[in-house]
Amino acid sequence: MASDSQPQTFYAGEFRHSLDDKNRITIPSRWRRADGEDFIILPEAQDTFLLVMSHEAFARMSAEAESNPTVAPRERRVFLRHLHARAGHASSDKQGRLVLPDDVCKLLDLRGEVTLVGGRGRFEIWNSSKWKQAHREEKTTYQRVADVIGL
Repeated sequence: MASDSQPQTFYAGEFRHSLDDKNRITIPSRWRRADGEDFIILPEAQDTFLLVMSHEAFARMSAEAESNPTVAPRERRVFLRHLHARAGHASSDKQGRLVLPDDVCKLLDLRGEVTLVGGRGRFEIWNSSKWKQAHREEKTTYQRVADVIGL
């Protein structure tokens, strides 16, 4: 599925940016491609943050859910229906600005300063105060796993 000419972007780091009055967020320069990019945006299952990923990453996620034998067929159908209904298309322009739909911004309380958090082949957009709280709450888990893997 991944194009041989375009390697998958690896999103790493944490960046704070402001949404403008048109719900545009600037993607960090080190995460951007030169001519803009198309994304799938998806509110996380608990409506805590926004996932931003390539079409290929979304297709892989969908295929994994569709073929997962540990989930009953009816549950898979329901999940996939909701997954695809909640997902949307978004494109960044040449300046790296990504326009977020107003209903998504309201649902996730994305306004003013937001935090972009790298996540390997996708990134997340958080309300900055929610991110700070999650970061504090998840710190002990991070430290425990870091100890386990020898970090």
